[in-house]
Amino acid sequence: MNFADINENDVIYRCIGNDFNQGIVSCGFMRKRSAERSQYDFKIGYYSCFVVLQGSGTFISTDGTVTPMQAGDLVQRLPERLHSTAIEPDGNWIEFYISVGYPVYSYLKTLGIINSDKEVQSTLHTNDFFFDFVSLLKALKSATDESLPSLLMKSQDLIIRLHSSIHNAHSNENDSKITKACELISVSNDIHFDIQEVAAAVNMGYENFRKFFKETTGISPKRYHTEHLMRQAKMMLLSGLPIKHVAVSLGYGDIYSFTKQFTKSEGVSPGRYIRKQNLFKIKSEQQKATHPQTSCFINALLLTDITL
Repeated sequence: MNFADINENDVIYRCIGNDFNQGIVSCGFMRKRSAERSQYDFKIGYYSCFVVLQGSGTFISTDGTVTPMQAGDLVQRLPERLHSTAIEPDGNWIEFYISVGYPVYSYLKTLGIINSDKEVQSTLHTNDFFFDFVSLLKALKSATDESLPSLLMKSQDLIIRLHSSIHNAHSNENDSKITKACELISVSNDIHFDIQEVAAAVNMGYENFRKFFKETTGISPKRYHTEHLMRQAKMMLLSGLPIKHVAVSLGYGDIYSFTKQFTKSEGVSPGRYIRKQNLFKIKSEQQKATHPQTSCFINALLLTDITL
């Protein structure tokens, strides 16, 4: 596929569970030829980002800040944040977008991968991404419901790579190695992942790598990986996946092993965690119905709890 083959809208929308804002998995190419394809005062409840492949335009933030958009830029549509995207009506605009649920956004923001202060950022965009875009779109179109969790992880990994391609001229060599290590660990969704492979990938001996990693991040590489897996687990649980499915997706041999690790890390079992989040959601909906003016406060409490 090349740019000439892209239709007006070559997209796919899928969802894990019944809550679109929590479980959406969507991507696709969009060609916008006219000003009518611009979006003003736009707001969504999930996270979406797109890469400008061709064309130009402007992004208008909720505070009125106007930022130019051009080919190679990574543009973020942040949850519940009003914004506008105005497209230059010259027929050139092409984008590829990826949308995922709020739990994924919360997780990536907690890791520091998503910078919610900058909605438009220049990237080191390469043609390699284009083939990844085509692959993800094709996979989502043909995926069964059972395979959606693995494609959600694939979508998340691609988002991480896109954010990693953002220009950063201020990091030194050692910081760059640890940043790269964190990225490699964060795309591994298997409890059996070998941390020594990460050390080798950043050209460091394992003992030296482990020491420097802990000095830089405050925790060991193994703990960093475990915390990553538990955030993945919470994300999938909140998306409505059964506990057994989550355990298998993360490489655990049985529910008992997964439940033991989850309880050790989070202080509650997976079942209690789900019930706790559902209770917050019910209370939030009741609060919205009876006291609309305090719903924002309740939602803030809910979202804070999710990221713990």
